[in-house]
Amino acid sequence: MRILVTGNMGYVGPRVVRQLRAAHPDAVLVGLDMGYFASVLSNAVIMPECRVDLQYFADVRRPPREALQGVDVVVHLAAISNDPMGHRFERVTFAINHEATVAFATLARAAGASSFVLASSCSVYGAAGDAPRDEQSAVAPLTAYSRSKILAEQGLARLAGP
Repeated sequence: MRILVTGNMGYVGPRVVRQLRAAHPDAVLVGLDMGYFASVLSNAVIMPECRVDLQYFADVRRPPREALQGVDVVVHLAAISNDPMGHRFERVTFAINHEATVAFATLARAAGASSFVLASSCSVYGAAGDAPRDEQSAVAPLTAYSRSKILAEQGLARLAGP
């Protein structure tokens, strides 16, 4: 099995890579990340790119085609990752979190990937109040970030079909 993890060097990427490596020790793990935070990683024991078998440094909006070759599963974590960044950089948030996500899933499907896992956000549900929320709860996005995540979910649902 070949698993591509986008955003593997980001906020949750290292943890996801670690879990995938433990759960699928024989899988080929491929990383795709801009590498913005690579300079703060200084120890080969904790550098997430050392836990993948192949690392691509690229923008998810312009991914290298070879990164998807032979990939069975995509775990898509690449994103502008929070509400303040989404507010400050609204256009690029939509470009990456929505448009690039759907485009990347389309490329992955064309390349033969059988599964595409999207990391969305609980912020799509808005302010929870006192009641717990789950995947069946109504969405109430309050920010550009949460709206971009909803649009990505909807775009992927259309791509997946009925």
